Amino acid sequence: MVSAGKLNFPIKGYESNIQPGGFIVEYEPGVSRTNAHNNLRQKVDFDVRAEYKIFNGAAITVKSFHDGRDIARIPGVKNVWPIIKYKLPKTFKPSIPKGASKPLLTSSHNMTGVSYLHEKYKYTGKGVKVGIIDSGIDYMHPALGGCFGEGCRVRYGWDFVGDDYTGGNTPTADADPMDCAGHGTHVAGVVGANAMNIGAPYPFVGVAPDVTFGSYRIFGCYGSTSTEIIMSAMERAYHDGMDIINLSLGRGSAYLAGVPEAILGDKLVEAGVHVIAAGGNDGDSGIWTVLDTGLGNLSSSVAAVDNIAGFYYTFKYAGATHPYFPSWLWPSKPFDFPASATLVPIFEKDGKLSEACAPADYNGIDVKGRVVLVLGGLTRCSTNLRGDIAMAAGASAILVQTIPVGLTFADGPQGVPMASIEFHAGEDLIAAWRKNPAGTITWSKDKTLLNIRGGGIPSSFSSFGFDGDLRLKPDLAAPGGNILSTYPLAFGDGYTVLSGTSMSTPYVAGSHALWISAKKTKPRGDVLRNIFKSTATALHYPNSGVPASVAKQGAGLINVVRALQVTTTISPDKIELLDSKHFVKTVTIKITNHGKRAETYHLYNVAAQSLNSYSKNKIYPNHTPVIGTDHARVKFSTRKVTIKGGKTASVKVYFAVPKTGDAAEWPLYSGYVVANPVTKGSISVSIPYGGIKGDVSKIPIMDTTVGLPTMVRYVNWTLEAIPNGYKFDFSKEKVVVLTRLGSHSPDRSIRIFDSASKFVGYLYSGSTSRKSFGPTGRDINLDYEGQLALTTWEWDGRVLTDRTSTAPVQLPSGTYSVVVASQYKFTKGTYPSDYEVFNLGSLSF
Repeated sequence: MVSAGKLNFPIKGYESNIQPGGFIVEYEPGVSRTNAHNNLRQKVDFDVRAEYKIFNGAAITVKSFHDGRDIARIPGVKNVWPIIKYKLPKTFKPSIPKGASKPLLTSSHNMTGVSYLHEKYKYTGKGVKVGIIDSGIDYMHPALGGCFGEGCRVRYGWDFVGDDYTGGNTPTADADPMDCAGHGTHVAGVVGANAMNIGAPYPFVGVAPDVTFGSYRIFGCYGSTSTEIIMSAMERAYHDGMDIINLSLGRGSAYLAGVPEAILGDKLVEAGVHVIAAGGNDGDSGIWTVLDTGLGNLSSSVAAVDNIAGFYYTFKYAGATHPYFPSWLWPSKPFDFPASATLVPIFEKDGKLSEACAPADYNGIDVKGRVVLVLGGLTRCSTNLRGDIAMAAGASAILVQTIPVGLTFADGPQGVPMASIEFHAGEDLIAAWRKNPAGTITWSKDKTLLNIRGGGIPSSFSSFGFDGDLRLKPDLAAPGGNILSTYPLAFGDGYTVLSGTSMSTPYVAGSHALWISAKKTKPRGDVLRNIFKSTATALHYPNSGVPASVAKQGAGLINVVRALQVTTTISPDKIELLDSKHFVKTVTIKITNHGKRAETYHLYNVAAQSLNSYSKNKIYPNHTPVIGTDHARVKFSTRKVTIKGGKTASVKVYFAVPKTGDAAEWPLYSGYVVANPVTKGSISVSIPYGGIKGDVSKIPIMDTTVGLPTMVRYVNWTLEAIPNGYKFDFSKEKVVVLTRLGSHSPDRSIRIFDSASKFVGYLYSGSTSRKSFGPTGRDINLDYEGQLALTTWEWDGRVLTDRTSTAPVQLPSGTYSVVVASQYKFTKGTYPSDYEVFNLGSLSF
């Protein structure tokens, strides 16, 4: 007897992007697609959109209404997921100024050892195939070979969608994967461009400049793509013989079980392909924001590190020149103010620079027409709010001192002149202002190539882990901030600088190609991931005695030289300690000496910075976690072990929850277990570990600080408050439930009860066939348009009466209560005791 399947629900932020009637169906192992389709057709009238072999499933569109649950109950079906739309990833584009003679792309190669491998060993990735699943590649670009097909560097490829595809219309496939959006060409160039000796204005090479490319185009010239298309591209890349697949794409936080692309990625790794995926660019939203596509157990999720050089607009103050990075909602142009513009730092009563989160912070200070300097990156308010308050007070522009260091994009209100500056620049400005408050600011007209004092550190835009199950993602980091690469020739001179984990991901893909070509062997993807992780460089922020958190950088910055030269392996490649209630006290690690002679290793613990992920009594994650010093206590069964050549030794590691740190703030603590060989020149190896102090079953789910969840009415394209005693007419208007989650929930649900408090079903949002229950990730702070990210649920009185309902039911007229209930992490799911429950009140229709 074949058991019924499981319907998996979309993660938070996906619901508005569900394709109605579209499902990804996975069949049980051993079940043929023919038999599975025949079983389906006995219950469901559907068309096949795509078929998968490695995944053993299909993408289908049902012709008449069917909820995914009745598909999941059909024999032979293992899993069902809605088909989701994906937008092109948000990247940040500081364009290259004309006339720049030396862009120093090699600075990123110096950070990772790639330049050493190029120069000394001439490793280039030759013979390795890398599949770029993206917006296509401008294969006519001379730095990418100048042609497509047999004998070309872009040898393989397929266009799954066509130029006009937006995600809301029918894709038109063809054999020409030309890029008209730009993203894929930039990604390909990071992997393996060769812009030397071709007359390029900025000569450089990518990580592996002799790889062979497969270009799998899944985006049109603008708009979105979908789950089914991504999965089709992944399978085609496998069948074309790609050694490595690059996925510089993804959506918000998730549980692995809810992401079919990540599950397919693991199957491809088992089949011999290395799958590398972006970690995400939502570092301004705090923890829980790592992207879904890299959540596989065997694939790699990649964080970003700022390049040590970049092109920036600058300003001059008190004789010193400082770079600034405008808000990503500011037009791509320099700030331009009168030469008489002066600076006004906003201070707290204790004399420290203020976050300026309240209008009262400006009381008694004349900022009209002046440039204010405020503190950024802590916890009291969003950068948007700082900007709104400063502009309301009359400021002409806002400079935000980055905490702790570095220089990257800032949020900010639409069209407001607001920018981040380096931490040290802020200190310099304050010192100069104290000497001469009347000093004026001069703004540059063009960008300048500068070395950045905060370069070589985790990018502030790079997303924080962990995932919903407290697994350690991202896995490792690579250069992703201010990366020069190729761009479509139609867009200008064919080169630009972009920032994002979309750039660090292909850097890791290219590093895999270098390793494989140099070693002339290809271990399984998770095995090579282990090698890169164990030899990575744990990065420190300046003036910090300990590394940055594992939740930010994973195992650290990739070091390709060490990965090639190391003769020791250590496993596992991460240690997940979970929370205090489910704490993992003891872990056995294994160390293998691949050398010919015996080696003695000293074992020790390197604690990393902790992250106070929530402020006390706050229910939404800190936008920038507060760095702390809460460290796990670590002991070893032995501190020294000698291992013969070719042999493996096991060592027990004992962990204890940090003594310091307030469990009510759920600090993320982390570090590295290190095995250091005593032989001179031998390479040490390490394992990242991490956990959360406190009981995560008590972490709040819903963000009530902004007045959510709530109900409003939707009439004439406007959301309005519901008057007391109001009776709805669903032929003219709808109820709208607004929710905003600050953390993952194993089961977020919207439940409807009648006037006798009897449960009658789950709210059904008919506009997108949404089911208001199931596992979900968190909402990020702001959406792509800079607006507060939340989810809307339109309701017209229909419900799914239970979790196996095949169709919604219209409730009779009456009075009903709407209850939003979100299950706490690591609980059994008993309602209501294991849920955070909000009764939004009664309504009548």
